[in-house]
Amino acid sequence: MLATRWARLGAALVDILVGTLIYCAVLLPLYGLAAFRPDGHTRILPGLILYDVLDYAAYAWFLYRSSQSIGKIAFGLRIVRPDGSHASFARTFLLRGVLVGAMGFIPRVGLLFVMGECLLIFGPARRCLHDYVADTIVATAASSQKSIRMAAA
Repeated sequence: MLATRWARLGAALVDILVGTLIYCAVLLPLYGLAAFRPDGHTRILPGLILYDVLDYAAYAWFLYRSSQSIGKIAFGLRIVRPDGSHASFARTFLLRGVLVGAMGFIPRVGLLFVMGECLLIFGPARRCLHDYVADTIVATAASSQKSIRMAAA
């Protein structure tokens, strides 16, 4: 069963919260409140790189383990192929997360790209651009248990 738009939004918000907690855990001890100054990103670049590595490592581990981010676990969702079969780590992390996520780092247009690609969720297929790129869907975890059992075999 396809995940609802609201469940996907909730899962994304949980993932943003987790990322924010990792950001604070890494950068506050290193830079204090300077980590939150809008003009200070060049001064905290080493910390930002460390944050990105840790954030992506945590995200990758969860996707490798179960095709779910922390937010998807919280909302009972899982990334699968359109036929309901297991979505590989390469699809879930590299294509959905890294390839499409890297577009968000393009100066001036990255934020617009990220917002625009997410708006595709309002189409009849309930898929974002990263779903189309990786040929995946987000389904309820209960309906995708068969794909997990098949991948483990």
